[in-house]
Amino acid sequence: MKVSVLIYALNSLSFIETCVRSVMNQTLREIEILVIDGGSTDGTVEAVKELAQTDARIRIIHSSAGVGRQFNTGLREAKGEYIGICESDDYLLPNMYEKQYEIAESCQLDMLRADAIHFIETDRGEFSSLSRLSRQETLYYRILEPAHNAEILKSGMGNFWSGLYRRKFLLEQKVFMNETKGAAYQDTSFLFLASIKAKRVMFSHEAFYCYRLDNPGSSVNRPQRITMLIDEYALLKKRLLEEGLFEAYKEIYLSWKVNGYLGFYDSLSEELKESFRGLMYRDIRSELESGGFSGGELTEKGNAVADAVRESLTALHTCLHQLYDGFYASKKALDRLERQRNVMIFGAGDMGKLVYRYLTHRGQSIKAYIDNNQKLWGRKVGQLPVMEPARAVGEYPDSVYVIANVDNFQAIKRQLSAMGVSEGNMIVCNDYGFFFKHVLLKSLKEETSDDKLR
Repeated sequence: MKVSVLIYALNSLSFIETCVRSVMNQTLREIEILVIDGGSTDGTVEAVKELAQTDARIRIIHSSAGVGRQFNTGLREAKGEYIGICESDDYLLPNMYEKQYEIAESCQLDMLRADAIHFIETDRGEFSSLSRLSRQETLYYRILEPAHNAEILKSGMGNFWSGLYRRKFLLEQKVFMNETKGAAYQDTSFLFLASIKAKRVMFSHEAFYCYRLDNPGSSVNRPQRITMLIDEYALLKKRLLEEGLFEAYKEIYLSWKVNGYLGFYDSLSEELKESFRGLMYRDIRSELESGGFSGGELTEKGNAVADAVRESLTALHTCLHQLYDGFYASKKALDRLERQRNVMIFGAGDMGKLVYRYLTHRGQSIKAYIDNNQKLWGRKVGQLPVMEPARAVGEYPDSVYVIANVDNFQAIKRQLSAMGVSEGNMIVCNDYGFFFKHVLLKSLKEETSDDKLR
């Protein structure tokens, strides 16, 4: 048995057949499909039983509810060399495990992680976008050891289900999920611990895992229990302290925690944001006051939050308000663009492509990409040519320049200013996750809702 695929399910009838069939249709045949059910009452189990009549590799395992407990139950029952994960509302492309097993086995990996595909379903079909593990190309397709390369951990929580984990490694190192109540965030400790205990890790660019963003029952769309993420990080810290690992990894732990809290805060209603803000303030302040944190691994946003927390709860409120107001201001500026204006996108990478998809979806014509990468000059990315910055500004001095860059947007603003572009002709889009979730996907969902009303 080469791969055991764990599918933890609870009342997943709407998606379970698509999910299980995508695993059944894998070109790698030496797999087992373990559906760990947490007590479904909507016909999920019956649907899987029907599929199992046509495929003996499917096993239904009953468990008490909770992602952590269901995952751990499946891991203990599994017999494959490697563990794969497919959440019950997602699906896999057919050759995922054939290609990934070949890499994992030939390189004797403890963990293989990969880029993934995020998608939603609309009345016009499926809309998808690539989710990268890292923007550092040097991390891909080489054997990495976390003890000597902290960049593995810096990639964060993204796509923990998109690859393979060697079963023997997980069991020997006691890398399980926390069995707390509920169905959210137990994967945080699992991935952090797997990442620091693995000896041989690889990142892959090939994206096979299709992750659904529009399931209203998903844990990321059910933020009612606002203490769950805080509890998960408390358990992770306890485990790190018990094993004498906290000092070595505390800076990255803090970075994960602050970024995780920001992402969770972003998902909340305005009413719940107020409650979580106080909890977030007290928890991060307690961490910072415990001493020993330099904040060296925090992102620019993370540092802003930490500085605000050191000052006061009011300062944190102001910081978060300004942070998200800036993002929404960028959206408003894009939506106010006149159709006749020449628009240039500065940045031909993932952020630039996302902005391009949004603007063209709205009917805006884009003149070209601009990029500082000389290798791209004169070429096309998708349908658009890529221009040298100086030439673009010389030919189109009155254009609107959309700066689509996560890391270097401030430097690009200074670069354009030095070329004579006014501040009023620049729009900054510098947060991929926010733009994808709150700008592009929101626009697509609203369009779908309008179509249904008509």
